[in-house]
Amino acid sequence: LRDPKVSPSPPAKAARLGAGLAGAGLLLLLWEVIARQTLPAILPGPLAVGRELIALLGERTFWTGSLAPSLAAALAGVLLALFFGLVLGWMSFRWPLIGAALAPLRLVLMGLPAAVLAILLILWLEGGGTMVVAAVSALLVPVFQIATTAGLGAIDPQLDEMARLFHVPRLRRLRHVLWPALATALMPALRVAVANGLRITLLVELLGGGQGLGRAIQSAQTWLMTDRLLALTFVVLLMIAGAEALLALADRRARRK
Repeated sequence: LRDPKVSPSPPAKAARLGAGLAGAGLLLLLWEVIARQTLPAILPGPLAVGRELIALLGERTFWTGSLAPSLAAALAGVLLALFFGLVLGWMSFRWPLIGAALAPLRLVLMGLPAAVLAILLILWLEGGGTMVVAAVSALLVPVFQIATTAGLGAIDPQLDEMARLFHVPRLRRLRHVLWPALATALMPALRVAVANGLRITLLVELLGGGQGLGRAIQSAQTWLMTDRLLALTFVVLLMIAGAEALLALADRRARRK
């Protein structure tokens, strides 16, 4: 197995980048071939979608009226889920009876379809940004709760006891004993949560008719603007890919320390 602290060699990085570009090229080629066999209203080609994407990114109203509200709601939901997940995960680890009492609620939230929760929140909260934040945080809390409990359980008890016996300051103990174990579980959970948070945000906005990217997607679908619909889809994919890359970089740097 490769040591996670050792970064891949430049040839290996170049090979992986080349394989990724080759895969993307094949997908674009396949897309172009299929698009030539269908009507543009059903499946426009890559060039048409690319032109629409460039035009979309040049619209100020897109940044302020569509992208900003969705990003704000998704970020707020993920941060709330992280906070409550840390608290509930610590409580479940510290007091197993509390963890057992919270297990049914965790199972309900993990098994509840996002669309069903969105419909319920529409009825309870009457739409708006609060509804989106509530849906994102509620569905992602179990992810962080499980990760926190697993991370705390991975702490080396002998190392922790030694730090206590030698009266290591609390902040140093937190940084060198607690955080490495907790980060190992939390970073992958955060990467999953960010992608799912954006997906949940779009779904709730679509069903709730609120502001943001969901409304823009719904409008493109209503007016059969398929090129714009696919351009908006690419925006979402680029955001997820960017967040994934940043979190992966932070994870690698944390593992090297």
